[in-house]
Amino acid sequence: MNITKESIDELNARVTIKLQPADYLPQVDKMLKQHALKAKLPGFRPGKVPVGVVKKMYGPSVLADEVNKMLANKLYEYIGNEKLEILGNPLPSQEVKPVADFENPADMVFTYDLGLAPKIDLDLGQRFQFDYFKIEATDKDIESSLENIKKRSGEMVEHDTIADNDLVKVQWVELNEDGSIKAGGVLHSSSIAIDKLQGDLKKSIIGKKLTESLTVDYRDFSDNQSDMAAMLAVAKDELHTVNNSFKITIEKIQRLVPAELNEELFKKMYPDGSVTNLDEMKDKIKQDYAAYFENESDKKLKNDIVIELIKNTKVELPDEFLKRWLVTVNEEKSTKAQIDQEYPNYRDGLKWQLIQNKVIRENDIKVTLEDLKVGIRGQLLQQFAYYGMQQADDEMVDGMVEKFLKQESEVRKMNDQLYDQKVMELFRSKANLNEKKVSSEKFYEMLSKENI
Repeated sequence: MNITKESIDELNARVTIKLQPADYLPQVDKMLKQHALKAKLPGFRPGKVPVGVVKKMYGPSVLADEVNKMLANKLYEYIGNEKLEILGNPLPSQEVKPVADFENPADMVFTYDLGLAPKIDLDLGQRFQFDYFKIEATDKDIESSLENIKKRSGEMVEHDTIADNDLVKVQWVELNEDGSIKAGGVLHSSSIAIDKLQGDLKKSIIGKKLTESLTVDYRDFSDNQSDMAAMLAVAKDELHTVNNSFKITIEKIQRLVPAELNEELFKKMYPDGSVTNLDEMKDKIKQDYAAYFENESDKKLKNDIVIELIKNTKVELPDEFLKRWLVTVNEEKSTKAQIDQEYPNYRDGLKWQLIQNKVIRENDIKVTLEDLKVGIRGQLLQQFAYYGMQQADDEMVDGMVEKFLKQESEVRKMNDQLYDQKVMELFRSKANLNEKKVSSEKFYEMLSKENI
């Protein structure tokens, strides 16, 4: 076996692998013997099929399989030994055709194209400067949070007349075109949120009382087929067989009664006694907003840094190789024309990934097991707070962290998030930040203009 590399330019290379029969025939013969032991052919007892018969029947396909396995192993072994930083995966060369005859084993030659990762020079000098926004909560923010707390802590109370924002349970009965009940048709009860309804439909339902009925077109209740199917308890692909006309009968009317902001609620939300009155509640909300807005400012800063580095860092890529590779890996979903259209976004994403990898490597950034535990714990506490659970039992949270660590995909996601955070912390430490105070209203108005 002989492996050689030819440099096309700084970003493209070509690797040629030459195989001789002595390289692959021993493994091919071994596999043919295994096939012979397992083969079941008329006229032969199990395990007694001659190797020559198996070779005649399966020889070329077994040879092709074993040669392809050998090529893949040796190619990636060579890439590792030579410390080549490649992008995508090696592709069979379009310019140099392979020399191979699987019917008549002899010397074989295979050539692969490689896309190479570029060298990157980062400029984090005086020009690496950004605005950093200190966002302040408005009175409107505070009042909105208080209203949300009251709603989340409220209770559903039954009523006999429908009003806006009620949750109403109705019985659905499928009708024929003449208004009669369809034999074997849909008969199901489900709940509808009145505030989600529109126009005449909403007007026709508000004011209705328990046990009252009306005829409706089920399609007026949603534009989403999955929601409509769930509403009627039918399969999504069966909706087209359902008649449009239904009689709905009011079975239950529930209305949310917001909780009062009193000592009982404060004690329920903050059992440690840190909040005992409305003023302390407002102070707590301001603290929560401060943490939330700091996160929003950090996201804005990250976005600005990413855009700046992608725009002003010179990163040359093997574009034609990458386009060809993307077509290959997405051949069932994407055409060359689609890849050409989407390539600029892919290119920017790859540039950012290469910049991140350079920073991680050169600054020896690592994510430890303890980092993962702290990150997972913080994520869980945020989820608890979102659902109104401001304080959580440490032992319970520790148990949930351990369970989380056994979910490989979730751990990988958290690992990526933490690497991203550490990279951004490094960029932030090297950036010149100009702090600017701004109200939440002005901040989001500015973001909306940037996204236009």
